[in-house]
Amino acid sequence: MENPRSGLKDMSGTVCVVTGANSGIGKATATELARLGARVAMVCRDEERGREAQAEIRAAAELAHPSREDTVDLCIADLSVQEEVYHLGETIRADYDRLDVLVNNAGVFSDTREETVDGIELTFAVNHLAPFLLTHLVLPRIRETAGRAGEARIITVSSEAHRGSSIDFDDINAEQGYNALQAYAQSKLANILFTHELARRLRDEGVLVNAVHPGVVNTGIWRGSGWISRIARLFSWLYKRPEEGARSVVYLAASPEVEETGQYFNETEI
Repeated sequence: MENPRSGLKDMSGTVCVVTGANSGIGKATATELARLGARVAMVCRDEERGREAQAEIRAAAELAHPSREDTVDLCIADLSVQEEVYHLGETIRADYDRLDVLVNNAGVFSDTREETVDGIELTFAVNHLAPFLLTHLVLPRIRETAGRAGEARIITVSSEAHRGSSIDFDDINAEQGYNALQAYAQSKLANILFTHELARRLRDEGVLVNAVHPGVVNTGIWRGSGWISRIARLFSWLYKRPEEGARSVVYLAASPEVEETGQYFNETEI
């Protein structure tokens, strides 16, 4: 059933998981999916900020659906820590009997090389390994949903920064030298390669797997103190608002027109 307000589907009865949902594109995406009627599970690292965002998204959802019960949930996980990603995946499988849409949105840009508690370079850990691992952990529930409902979707937020980049398999942990832009671009290229391969494996199962560049958006990803982050913040007034950046993500999550799988979408193409 289409939502007459937006041309998007009525998402009532569906379950959508959005990572990095307390701010920026993730929060805007979670808000719109909740307005469309979905039960939204927000994945956030900071509980206090997560609770604040949850309250705002609930209020927006209640305005759109006054008779609905509370259907905005909060999951706390630091996606840089693999043990927490494992626990998150187990929690989602246990708490929900379906999973219609997974939006891998959370990401970081680190001016300097940092290692996670698992000894993994931070940018690659959060931007690629976390969505890779979480997707596989919840994939049984996604497949079940596609089998029952006829369709499920996985969307990963990538970036045009991937163009011209390559993956340094000989130094994937950036131990021999760290370049912030290269680390970010490599992680976003990995997102796209993962999308292509996962779509190939799920092609006959009703699961649509796509990646998207949402545009250059004014989010907290540039909160670092290095020169790149300072320059990015200086020009942030030129960037899109998070609500504008989320439009392409929501389109891939909820538009009845989306039939493609294994594709990389630029926001200008949607």
